[in-house]
Amino acid sequence: MRTSVVVFTCDLRLSDHPPLRAALHGGGQVVPLFVRDPAVDRAGFAVPNRLAFLADCLRDLDAGLRERGGRLVLREGDTVREVCRVAEEADAGEVHMSGDVSTFAHVREQRLREALETAGRRLYVHETVSTAVAPGAVTPTASDHFAVFTPYYRRWSEQGLRDVLDAPRTVGVPEQVGSASLPERGDVGGVSPGLCAGGETEGRRRLAAWLSSG
Repeated sequence: MRTSVVVFTCDLRLSDHPPLRAALHGGGQVVPLFVRDPAVDRAGFAVPNRLAFLADCLRDLDAGLRERGGRLVLREGDTVREVCRVAEEADAGEVHMSGDVSTFAHVREQRLREALETAGRRLYVHETVSTAVAPGAVTPTASDHFAVFTPYYRRWSEQGLRDVLDAPRTVGVPEQVGSASLPERGDVGGVSPGLCAGGETEGRRRLAAWLSSG
C-alpha cells in the first residue's frame, strides 16, 4: 500500500487542505506530521500565548484525525531531519506540504527537497493553502509590486480561486510510526486570561457565529 507523509506547518486544519487530499488520493495511508522545530522558537515563537494557542491547535487537529481513524504524529527537532526519519520509518515515497512565503520556509523547502531526493523520495509543495493565490500572481511584469491601486485591483480581479476542499472522511495512519506527546495549554505558564481557544473547530464556530449575527 502506498504511504505518504503530510507535513503540517501553519495550516493546522483538515478542511480545505490540498496536501492532505493529494496524499490520500488513491486510498493509501498517510502520516500527518507536525515537527516542533527549535529554529522556529529561536525566531521568537516561544512566547506563552503562541505556545498555548499552538497546543490547542495540535490537539484539535489530532482529535479530528482520530474521528476519521487516524492520529497526528508529533516530532521534535530539525524539520528536515525529522521528516526524513518519519518517511523512512513509514517507507513513504512521497512527502506533501504547503508552500509558504518566508525566507525561512523557502530555505527549509529546498533543504527538504534535496534530502528527500537523496533518499529516493519526492517532495510535493502545494500552493494556495495559506494564501489565496500563489506568490507572484499579482505582481507586475517589470517590478515586484504595484505602486498604483487600479492596475493591482485589475490584476487581482483576473485571478481565479481554486475550489474549496471538504475534509477527508477517513485517514489511515501506519501503526509503526511513533509520536511524542502532544502539548497542553495547561502546561504553559503566563498565558493571557483572554486568549481564545485555538484550533479549526473553534475557528469555524466563531466564523459561523459571526456570519449568523448579521
